[in-house]
Amino acid sequence: MLGIAAVFALGLRVRFLAKHTLFHPPLGWLMRWLGATSVVRESPQGAVAQAVAMIEAERAVVLGLAPEGTRTRGTPWRSGFYHIAHAARVPILPAAFDGARRAIRLFPPFETSGDYERDLPLLMALYEGIRGVKG
Repeated sequence: MLGIAAVFALGLRVRFLAKHTLFHPPLGWLMRWLGATSVVRESPQGAVAQAVAMIEAERAVVLGLAPEGTRTRGTPWRSGFYHIAHAARVPILPAAFDGARRAIRLFPPFETSGDYERDLPLLMALYEGIRGVKG
């Protein structure tokens, strides 16, 4: 909810990925209005291709993703966000909900090199010392 409120306050039109089952009535219209793009999560590589196709079809787009691939706390980062950015040739704009500072932090755009194992520690270092918002 905090992310949605921030997006509206900033006047951004952010897209995000959501599992395809959320698009059945009665929720489908709301998901599309909020900016969701339906993906089949059982096929991770398919989700990357679907997201890249959506980015390439838009004139301008901001795609919001959790690197964990979920909202669950404490899960390790998955690689889909990285592969989407690299395949679409767009930078990653790291952001954090910093509970200690009561702020949303935006970091400089990060250009992927194609070497996930090398780039991931650089991205993760941006989040050192940031405590999330308890919900």
